[in-house]
Amino acid sequence: MAILVFAVSLAMILGFAAHRASICMVRTIAEIMSARTGYMLVSVGKSVLWVWAVTIPIFWLMPALGTGIGGWSLTGYAMLGGLLFGLGAAINGGCAFSTMARLVDGDGKMLATVCGFAVGVFCFVALVGRQWLSPPSPAPALIGELLGWTMVSAFAFLAWAVYESARLWLTRETGAHFTDLVLAPRYRLSTAAMLIGFSGALLFLTFGPFGYSATFGLIIEGAFGTRGWPPTARWVLLIAVLTGMLASTVQRGSLRIDWRPRRVWLLNLSGGTLMGFGTALAPGGNDVLILYGIPTLSPYALPTYTALAVGVAAGLVMMRLWLGVEARVTCQNDTFVSDTWTRPNCASPKP
Repeated sequence: MAILVFAVSLAMILGFAAHRASICMVRTIAEIMSARTGYMLVSVGKSVLWVWAVTIPIFWLMPALGTGIGGWSLTGYAMLGGLLFGLGAAINGGCAFSTMARLVDGDGKMLATVCGFAVGVFCFVALVGRQWLSPPSPAPALIGELLGWTMVSAFAFLAWAVYESARLWLTRETGAHFTDLVLAPRYRLSTAAMLIGFSGALLFLTFGPFGYSATFGLIIEGAFGTRGWPPTARWVLLIAVLTGMLASTVQRGSLRIDWRPRRVWLLNLSGGTLMGFGTALAPGGNDVLILYGIPTLSPYALPTYTALAVGVAAGLVMMRLWLGVEARVTCQNDTFVSDTWTRPNCASPKP
């Protein structure tokens, strides 16, 4: 019970930090395309480094933990899944992280996204049942094969973690106390990367893969009877992440209930469908790839993440050419500032 309480606390921290920093893969690509900066992309890389900074030293001390870690094979289907997920996320206006964050903010469009996600997983299940598609193929993660190098890398990652922690503290706003930093209305991207990567690594070491996009996919497949229900711990961690996000929006005062259906919700429904299908096909969304797939060197992870990024970029270009909607994201000094979805000569809310 104590371990579960500790894990729930970590999951809430992860959700709180992701919400406060406005982490999103769509914003990451939109920032690169519109502002020609890469603050969010750097934070994604730092999240992976934090996972390594926690797990590699532990694997070095206890090599048995680093062996037998499961992953997924690199296949054309996996990369197609990443591409479709990215395309759907762009159409939706948010990835796995931001969809849940905007849902707890009261954005009703995300309900359409969740419904579409379920439809996408159902389509995957139906196609696999008819043997028109092959399910993802398991393969050992490559991190276990590199344990012989972990002594050097363990010290390197620990040194980086100490340096990064000190840098974040020493470069905080003048006069800011610890409580001020915790309750800051918006987190620095590097701070969020530290909290997400650190808590995500400990959750992985405790319970294994726990990504909420994959967990939600497993719940849907379980409902259709094509796979067993996910373990109770994964349900609890999924709820805990959402609770952390909800705590952030309530404390910050950003809860705005808007559940009046509009035609634009059809975009979120279709985007969510592509995201659900891509999550099942890959498997996993960007949260799974960042917190588990890439850090464990799962064979499919980095190519699939690259395909996901290409899908987001393609989706943003399509939105601009076909609907006249262009995403502009501004980040300054390691902090997300704003994002706008604009039409010619006017500004509009997110699709």
